[in-house]
Amino acid sequence: MKGYFKTVDELKDFLCDFGYEETIVLENDDYLPAIIGNDSDGRLIYSYDKMVDFLMEKDKMSYDEACEWIDYNTIRALPYMGPMRPIIMYEFSSVLGEPDDEEKKPLE
Repeated sequence: MKGYFKTVDELKDFLCDFGYEETIVLENDDYLPAIIGNDSDGRLIYSYDKMVDFLMEKDKMSYDEACEWIDYNTIRALPYMGPMRPIIMYEFSSVLGEPDDEEKKPLE
């Protein structure tokens, strides 16, 4: 997976250049490709799906193992990171499947 930044320090320098010194960054360089943008306050937005894909690819985890690892080790820590903590975005396709995918149905 390729991202815009090679290291967390490079990302932090970029954020500082744009006045987002207070932005909290997940310190693992491996999640850099999962960054998909930022909100209007400067909080980074990570794609949950890309984080899962990375763990499956790099650490050879199953989908369920990768989800469990992220949920336990990252998602649970977010409330303790302060107001500028990252946002983890869940794509609709994770739950609903692709629009013409009959296998996954909307939750009822």
